[in-house]
Amino acid sequence: MLQAYAQDRKLLALLPFENVSGSVSSLPIIMPLVQQTLRSKGYEIVAPEKLEPFLLRHRIRNTGMLSRAQLNNLRQEFGTDVALVGSVDLFHESEQNPQWGLSSRIASTVDGTILWAESAGLTGGDFTRVLGLGTIRSPTRLAEEVVKALFRSLPASGTPPAQPSPTSPGWRTMRSRYGYRNALLDSAGSWRVAVLLIENASERPGAGRILTDVLTTTLFQRGRFAVVDPGEPNDALAALGVAPHESFDLATLTELKKRAGIDALVLGTVYRYNEGLKREATTSPEVALDIRMIHAESGKIVWVASGEGTGDDYQIVLDFGVVRSMVSLLRRVLQGMLETL
Repeated sequence: MLQAYAQDRKLLALLPFENVSGSVSSLPIIMPLVQQTLRSKGYEIVAPEKLEPFLLRHRIRNTGMLSRAQLNNLRQEFGTDVALVGSVDLFHESEQNPQWGLSSRIASTVDGTILWAESAGLTGGDFTRVLGLGTIRSPTRLAEEVVKALFRSLPASGTPPAQPSPTSPGWRTMRSRYGYRNALLDSAGSWRVAVLLIENASERPGAGRILTDVLTTTLFQRGRFAVVDPGEPNDALAALGVAPHESFDLATLTELKKRAGIDALVLGTVYRYNEGLKREATTSPEVALDIRMIHAESGKIVWVASGEGTGDDYQIVLDFGVVRSMVSLLRRVLQGMLETL
């Protein structure tokens, strides 16, 4: 798959990012920057005027998650091997301390396998230096930095992405808790795994959707499994008339394995999701969630973990080390949880 990725010039289907931020002004700022960055890396993008009729014709409303059938249709119509999807997870349009949070991934239009994924979150205060200098107060200027951070790891067109490998991040939230791990995971190196839509039990609308994206990114970057775009299992469940948050019997799991071509599912619930936003300032973000993995063939729960954290948990001295961005906090908490997998 990686070899197929490397061609002289890669045609890429860029879908409009899904807006989970709650701000209607976020996409007009972000999408031109995304297109500009991709072209600077040598990618040829399917023209938006051609892509929009395709989306209407195939009734694709959720452009942040694609099923294997939808990806196959993109391949057949435009001859592209890959599609890039993404979401705006956070946009806080403050003149004092703006915030952005983005997630994106590239999936194969052949089988839905994720080839590259990244999430990035920044606040204007992340750039503050000694004496309060350097703070970015322009949301547009900060958007340029977060798009740059999002695509920093994306290889240039014609270069295969680096194979992800499990590495320790060097930090872990003190309140990430290990729950349970089954011995089946010891021989699960070739499993195809997908994240189902995370259940949202918090007060923040869209929190489950955001966690789904960031968890998919973090799981992919662990390099342990072949990770499939979340659109595939969620589409398969919809075809079966099953909600993603229901309990699954073995018959449902067997049919899901057959339809989606996956060996395990990752499910979870977010209980607390506070971005720490105020009108004139930013307080510490906080999150609490549970995650579990289910083996599709046996129906067994093979892994459970729970975690919680705040941005202040990473403080070293004064404000050094404090995590101000919600997306950055999610990545750290999830990374700590996945280290137990």
